[in-house]
Order: sequence, then C-alpha cells, then structure tokens
Amino acid sequence: MLSKTAYAFAPSAETLPDTGIKKCYDNTKEIPCPNPGQAFYGQDAQYLGAQLAYKDNGDGTVTDLNTGLMWEQTDDGQRHTFQEAIDYCEALTLPLGGYSDWRVPNVGELLSLPDFGRYDPAIDTNYFPGCRTSGCYWSNNATLEDMDYIWVVSFVEGFPHQWDKNATDWIRCVRGGH
Repeated sequence: MLSKTAYAFAPSAETLPDTGIKKCYDNTKEIPCPNPGQAFYGQDAQYLGAQLAYKDNGDGTVTDLNTGLMWEQTDDGQRHTFQEAIDYCEALTLPLGGYSDWRVPNVGELLSLPDFGRYDPAIDTNYFPGCRTSGCYWSNNATLEDMDYIWVVSFVEGFPHQWDKNATDWIRCVRGGH
C-alpha cells in the first residue's frame, strides 16, 4: 500500500477545489486585487475554482462533491504509527457507512481537504469537527528521499510535511478513488 510517489492525486473524475484564498497581497500587506498588467497580478485570490463542497452522509462519513471521495468524518482520537494507521483503516467497516474498503489517503487526496482561507484549523469544521491541529494526518506516500519518511498534512495551515513513519500521528481514512 505504500506509494513512493510524492504527490499522486489519483481519483479519475476529480475537480480540484478552490483554495479558499480571497485576499491579495504585495510584498508586505494586503492590497486590492490588481488588474492585468499591474504589479502583483495573478494571485490565487484572482482565480476561482470549484468551491469546496461536501455532503454529510449522516453515518460518520462525508463525501467530497468535487473529488467523489468519501472521508471518515472524525478521527478515532488516537495517535498511530504509520503501520497502525494502515491497520486501523483496513479494519474499518461498521458502523462507518458499512463499507469495508477504507484506506490511508494518498497525499494528493489529503491535500484536497484544506481550506486555505481558514487557519487552525484549515478545514471546514462543519463537516470535519474536531480536526486535530496538534500534529498531522498520515498519507500513504513515502518521500522520494527516504522511504522511512511519509508525507503528512497539518491542518493548522493545510501544508504537507515529512514525518518519520515510526512517530505517531492522526489518521482520517478515505474510500473511493486511488
């Protein structure tokens, strides 16, 4: 299950969501978003993508309407090593939607969740309540430099980091895609 690809985003019918960034900046402060040809034109806030969109399935799962992925709504409240995270996801069935194909997400899938217009946590807590910001969430991707390090995502700011797979951290399982 361990993938060596650093940023594989595999769902075939996905639409990557907008980042949620709505403000423009110069080198030091917020500014009105510039027009074409002006300095600082072309910032993230000036490009609109599909808005983050979720459906609460009412069974402890949330479906991302852009990617089609189904997510565990809350983590289990325990930190896991990377192998424990894999084992945890593979063991999920009832009552979590009644599905048996839960897995550790790849880093691209995990990076589809952050709302970069939010901070600490950088995720929609209406759909993902209790998201942990003291630590990161595991992906199933090893870094290209060292197979003992795994890509993780922090939901303080929504950024990926490298983490020793023997350390402990949070897991949010996913199903669908690949």
